[in-house]
Amino acid sequence: MADRQARLEEARQRALIITRHIRERADEGVRQTIKDFNPSLEFEGRLEDLAIAPEAWAHIVQAQFDPKLVFAHPDLLHVHPETSLHYRGISTLSLKRVQMMAGAVSSWEEGTFRRAPSPEKCLRIARVYNAVISVIITGTDGWTLDNGYRNILVTMGITQDGSLRNLVGQAGEAAVKERISRWLAANSAIPTTVRGAATLIGVEEAFRMVYGSEPDIKFESRTGGDWHTIATVEIKSGTDPAGALERLGAIQKSFEQTPPRSRNFAVLGVVTPEMRRRLDEMNVARDFELYQILNDDRAWDDFVMELFHHTLRIV
Repeated sequence: MADRQARLEEARQRALIITRHIRERADEGVRQTIKDFNPSLEFEGRLEDLAIAPEAWAHIVQAQFDPKLVFAHPDLLHVHPETSLHYRGISTLSLKRVQMMAGAVSSWEEGTFRRAPSPEKCLRIARVYNAVISVIITGTDGWTLDNGYRNILVTMGITQDGSLRNLVGQAGEAAVKERISRWLAANSAIPTTVRGAATLIGVEEAFRMVYGSEPDIKFESRTGGDWHTIATVEIKSGTDPAGALERLGAIQKSFEQTPPRSRNFAVLGVVTPEMRRRLDEMNVARDFELYQILNDDRAWDDFVMELFHHTLRIV
């Protein structure tokens, strides 16, 4: 029940973010940039060089579509790299696939590039887009620009969904860290001093909690002037079973770097039967369900008592 509720909540958040992203109309902005581009672009004399199929070219000429709204040109990409979104959208290619085939374009589309891309890279990217767009046009009866614009919206949604998988993971991690910090701040029985990413714990400050990555949370004790890891927490909030074992592999890699006597905990968005089998074989003291500890007070109390009472023994 909790697992289904967690997935429903994640689906709601994903839908809202994707809808908000599409309503920003980034596609319309780059489309207008393309329309406003005045310098002459040579297409017809270099169809083969630009990887444009003659049949696809003949179709858009007959339909009287503006070529630069259909096919990518390296000169235009060089001046306006952000227009990659338009052509990648029509071709329905993912950012990852474009990167594998011709080079990364995410910084182009996000507007975070520091300098104009090289003409050679622009040509490589344009050729990939045009080769796929040509197949779409020749394989579709009566292809229109409206068909292309629909492809852009679909591609934007898929791209945003892929990005959201990372954001969901970051949001879950941040939520757990923030709630631990608030719990400590509200608990007068546990003196704390925050110093950057580290929180010193106890009257004598003999323990500290460090927020980071691999592990997400680390608890250390001080012996003399040195700090030693005594417990860690890894947070993987994704609920897609398809990526469960990949997330588990990342947890295992992190735990393998901890001292043998470290108590290692996992907070997980989903646990599949195969994950359960492997968790039982790993150096995991306990694992917790993310949705439960964030939404059930009893589960949360169990989680913090495990950390601060049974492990650190300071509560």
